[in-house]
Amino acid sequence: MQPRTKGLVAALTGTALGVGGLVMLTVPAGADDAPVLPEISAQELVRTALQADPPAFAGKVVMQQNLGLPVPTGGDGSGAASFGLGFESARIFHDGDEGVRIAIQDLSAEFTLVRNADELWTYDSAENTATRLDTDDVEAAREQAGKPGPRRIPSRQPAEMADPAKVAQAIVDRLSETSTITVDGTAMVADRPAYELVLTPKPTERTVLREVKVAVDAETRLPLRFEVMGNGSTEPIFSLGFTEFTVGAQPERLFEFTPPKDAKIVDAQKALKERADMAPSPQEQEAMQRFGSALDVVGDGWDTVLTGKVPQDVPAERAHPDGESDRWDGDAESPQDLLDGYGKRITGAFGAGYVITSNAGSALITDDGRFAVGAVPVQVLEQALAK
Repeated sequence: MQPRTKGLVAALTGTALGVGGLVMLTVPAGADDAPVLPEISAQELVRTALQADPPAFAGKVVMQQNLGLPVPTGGDGSGAASFGLGFESARIFHDGDEGVRIAIQDLSAEFTLVRNADELWTYDSAENTATRLDTDDVEAAREQAGKPGPRRIPSRQPAEMADPAKVAQAIVDRLSETSTITVDGTAMVADRPAYELVLTPKPTERTVLREVKVAVDAETRLPLRFEVMGNGSTEPIFSLGFTEFTVGAQPERLFEFTPPKDAKIVDAQKALKERADMAPSPQEQEAMQRFGSALDVVGDGWDTVLTGKVPQDVPAERAHPDGESDRWDGDAESPQDLLDGYGKRITGAFGAGYVITSNAGSALITDDGRFAVGAVPVQVLEQALAK
């Protein structure tokens, strides 16, 4: 398998399922009893997962979330839904080599991506538009955007990173500083036996999260399900995983694409140019650099808090290639409207501001523009800002 394809599949399975990728409640089909599998250590499970190459397979991925975001003051709850993440479900097909097909369902629309060795197609059913790119164009766009694509990964890695066993040991050692890592039994996920890798915060960690669970397929070693559990609840805060997963050769036709006859075909080069034109202006880049330099990390592990200051000079609007612009208007909520609607007034040693809480953590924004955010109780944010 070529490196770029392996990277894409990792993003669609491993990363999309949680590591960067491994972060939808997927109830095991049939609620079967836990399968009996050979014992394995956490380090060995991580090592074999790192070495795994995706086989040819077909699967369905589902996402569910229970973030517990607040309902805006005076609202009916529909506003909170606007903060929803991701998609409802996705069908993924992979030929074990270059071919990938993804069909993402979101409400009444579907977004399709088809890639083979020569080309990449995307199709948006809501807009009835299709875009074709040569794979070389995709890589060129990544280069232009400054994002390191798979081709830019050095072919020769340092010796300590080339050995999966050493990488696995390094990962486990690092996580063990703040977490207890175990293989906590087995489960049936998408009718397949899997190991349950569980990360639990140590007692000294001040976090609203109880544990993170990753179900790893016993045969292929691919992650099948990722769940984040919060304190005081038996239901996952966030769950992403396969409800169907079948290993086997896939029809070649799945990795070819012909757009509907009435579809609008978007010129790929024009689309890439428009994307480049939407890049931040020098003024915006400077503002973002100042914003980034002002960020600070307080603590580590599960109770890490990110603090900073909201930039005051970010342009209120930005021109689009078509002459339109983004701006706050009468039909849109301004940042202050969002704070008034979703936040709760709070005062303390840090000063005064608004706090927004959810099952996954909290965010605190002060009246003078400072902020703190983390998967922690509000008190931890207050302490971080008071320092």
